[in-house]
Amino acid sequence: MKRLSLIYLGLVLSAFLFASCEEYYQPKLEVVPGLMVVESHITNDLRQNFVKLSFAQDFYSTVETKKIAGTKVDIIALGDKDIGGIESSPGYFTFPATPVPGKKYLLRIRYEKEVFETEYVLMPPIPAIDSLYTKHKVEKIFRTNAYGVPTLIEVPKRTVCVDARINYQLGHYRFNTRAILQWVFSPAPANGPPPPPWSGWLSVYNRGLFNLAGPKEFSVFSKIRQHPVVSLDYNGQFYIGSSERVASGWILILDAYGITEDSYNFHENLNRQFSAEGSLFDPALTQVYGNIKCKTSPEKIVLGFFDLNSYRQYRYFLNLGTGPDTQVIQRRLNTYPDIPDEGYEIGTRPSFWEQ
Repeated sequence: MKRLSLIYLGLVLSAFLFASCEEYYQPKLEVVPGLMVVESHITNDLRQNFVKLSFAQDFYSTVETKKIAGTKVDIIALGDKDIGGIESSPGYFTFPATPVPGKKYLLRIRYEKEVFETEYVLMPPIPAIDSLYTKHKVEKIFRTNAYGVPTLIEVPKRTVCVDARINYQLGHYRFNTRAILQWVFSPAPANGPPPPPWSGWLSVYNRGLFNLAGPKEFSVFSKIRQHPVVSLDYNGQFYIGSSERVASGWILILDAYGITEDSYNFHENLNRQFSAEGSLFDPALTQVYGNIKCKTSPEKIVLGFFDLNSYRQYRYFLNLGTGPDTQVIQRRLNTYPDIPDEGYEIGTRPSFWEQ
């Protein structure tokens, strides 16, 4: 929602960018009507799929975003069975079936007397990663010292990279990662036998910009090469925050999405907005457009994007060692248990534990 609010802000600001510098101009932003906002994520994994509808508030409004109730949402298939949305809460829709990679679909929304639609979108083939490997990297970052002053330091890290195949049907990717750091803790004995050890874990997510890959970034069209998906600190104590707990390897969960070129361009434009530093030549917010139109009233603006992705998850165990001169232990995992974000077990190791 925060991303879409940026787009809305740009639409509002464009109304007064060309006001004369010789006159005092006070825009009446509060009279701008709310715009329909569409958030969607549709894949071949039923658990991920949703469409969320809401109204963007006026610029000065402090009221929470208004949900849209009483709406009909459908995924319309070209030459196949349509998928009707189920409104599980006001403005939030899930779906009883998934689209099929290689087929075309459009999103149709009916609200009051209006019909909102996209063009037909081809769902890309299932993404395929050919290899995953790691490279040493030194990253310069700011960390707060003992006096609370931000200090620029060099941090040795291990960057996880992938090679992935591309062709005329699948030319663009988006990646999400969840890195689960395993740790162990051996309590000191008091009077008697030593207490049982603890086996714990915690999750590290890539919460920054969208991680995108496409052919225009690379010289070889048949494959994406050496694309970084996440960088991890050698020093596990940085994540654990306790000198008594010892890092014991990573479980890396890599979500790979095959996306369309339009989706790639949309998310790349959002990345430019999020990383803009306020200079004169930063991209204008109004340059980010979605793919949803009002068919009954073409003059109406709709914010959002019908994002149709193919999906596959990969999992790996990684032991990064302590620095660039140590050997990295790596293997692909073939089981996919549910793993809570964090926790620990005393005396026994969790069923998903790797070593």
